[in-house]
Amino acid sequence: MEKLDDLKRRLISVKNMGFVRTHRVHDTGIGKTLEDLLGVAENNMRLPDVGDVELKAKRISSGSMLTLATKSPLPRGVNRVLFDRYRYLDDSGHHCLHSTVYGSRPNKQGFRIVPTHDRLILENPQNVTAYWLSSVFEETLKSKSDRILLVLAETKGRRKSADEHFHFTEAYLLSNLNEAKFLSAIANDKLKVDIRIGLFRSGAREGQYHDHGTGFRIGKLDFLQIYDSYEPVISGSTHLLGGFPEVK
Repeated sequence: MEKLDDLKRRLISVKNMGFVRTHRVHDTGIGKTLEDLLGVAENNMRLPDVGDVELKAKRISSGSMLTLATKSPLPRGVNRVLFDRYRYLDDSGHHCLHSTVYGSRPNKQGFRIVPTHDRLILENPQNVTAYWLSSVFEETLKSKSDRILLVLAETKGRRKSADEHFHFTEAYLLSNLNEAKFLSAIANDKLKVDIRIGLFRSGAREGQYHDHGTGFRIGKLDFLQIYDSYEPVISGSTHLLGGFPEVK
């Protein structure tokens, strides 16, 4: 596991830097900063001993979810139909459709994810046909996120500003995404589907339809609900080891 050992040394070196000023303003600053410190050009690393590894960075204090993969439902173009049927005005008076969809119950738009033998159906009150084929697990989620290096950081300074600083203190290699656990996580609301559609707010396309992507998302403490194994690369004191179940 020479390559993984080398990565561990690089992560320890980053940890020893202490707090580092963000390399990019806004929410994606944490990932960009870590990529730069590790010398990673894109958010995907190739480690021959463990395969493709998706690099994900997370603020320890953040309760927001992490995206495993993005995939719009079928048939093609149905997100536009959903937007036209279910859009609403946000606080700034713009039309949007921001909808977090659960498996256990309908959300405020009446959406719900219902697995069948060959697809995930997006149930909705107006019965718009929208679904993901079961192959989305192998073709999208597993191909994108079968191995994740999850790195956690303490923060200081105003969040999402140029003054935010990160101290990367913990790292975990998660592997072997499990389809049965994936379906179970949908059923018990550990894994959710986020629909994010709105309008361009400025520029040449101002007022036009803008699909920000439909994401399969999960909280950082729920990752082991869908993976068969994990390996602490840099262990922390309390944050994840206490939150993960015992797995092999």
